[in-house]
Amino acid sequence: MNESYTNKLFSIEEAFDFSEENKNLFFYSMKEMFSFHYQNSKIFKGICDQYGFSSANLQTIEDVSKIPHIIVTAFKTHTLLSVDESEIFLSLTSSGTQGQKSQTNLDKISFDRQAFMRAAIVKSQKLNSENPVNYLIFSYSPETSGQKGAAHTFQKYAEFAPEAAKYFALQGSSEKEVTFDVNAAIEKIIEFSKTGLPLRVIGFLAFSFTTFREMERRGIALQFLSESLLLTGGGWKSHTGETVNFDIYAGLVQKVLGISSDRIRDFYGMVEHGVPYMSCAHRHFHIPIYANVVAVDPGTLQVLPTGETGLLKLQTGYIRSTPSISVLSTDLGYIGENCPCGLEGKYIVLKGRAGVQKHAGCAISASQLIRL
Repeated sequence: MNESYTNKLFSIEEAFDFSEENKNLFFYSMKEMFSFHYQNSKIFKGICDQYGFSSANLQTIEDVSKIPHIIVTAFKTHTLLSVDESEIFLSLTSSGTQGQKSQTNLDKISFDRQAFMRAAIVKSQKLNSENPVNYLIFSYSPETSGQKGAAHTFQKYAEFAPEAAKYFALQGSSEKEVTFDVNAAIEKIIEFSKTGLPLRVIGFLAFSFTTFREMERRGIALQFLSESLLLTGGGWKSHTGETVNFDIYAGLVQKVLGISSDRIRDFYGMVEHGVPYMSCAHRHFHIPIYANVVAVDPGTLQVLPTGETGLLKLQTGYIRSTPSISVLSTDLGYIGENCPCGLEGKYIVLKGRAGVQKHAGCAISASQLIRL
């Protein structure tokens, strides 16, 4: 199948250029990839047939939101493919250490498109740099990361400024022997401060929050260059599972590292969907030209108006190896527009997780490793 529209879409470097041409390109890419998955995934075809939905229903860009979804929890129990297993280039799992893990499988084309998209989003938000930096990564070192999707992602975000030095806070000789040493992390931060280079902190918030709080307790106050950057992921939970308030976290960062709150960025995403939604200085997760996100009513699954909270339905055409073209998440949020940061397009505001059962995730991983 010719994927010319999709290939062209994933060659556009301005991730938030919502020209009519780019919006049309996104629509035709989604139509193109809908046909691909409909023809190559029996499960996706069956779901679409149940809804009486076919390519003929995709007439305008507004119809994209109507593409039938696969609920995110299905990826915990099924291996869903739209290509032959021999084409799989990389398999990644969610970062939870308890319960069932989600898995996604990427062929080389999907892997390359995702890498392009990630770089385009970072550069379009002007978070790349040509100046050498020191990296402190609150995530698994390469020898312990295995197939964890978050670890893979965090490592990739350490590619957008030249590396002077790099330190992984989660160390070990195997996945079963991973340890986190807060004293070693603090010593490394102090060592980095003496180089006079910018600092880039990347990774799970639970570990960085614990480290910065311990620095505050010890009276350690450093001053890194203003172009330093913190990029968090994995949810705003401490290692005890309590929600971390952004203002408290930002205050800690300012106090112990001397870095302002507008240089703290977060990204929302999931291994099953693969699009990184990067926050701006106003903490809004911006939707790039490569994706569509809507909030739907949990009962009727009807698309809700801008500003109304519902389950987030995430759509993209970059991935061809698995039918993740339309995924219904378990996250609650609403869609906003006209962000004061100046980026074009809409953005996501997260409001929490639906349901009463807590999914195992990064905070639980942290509770097992942090011992103060």
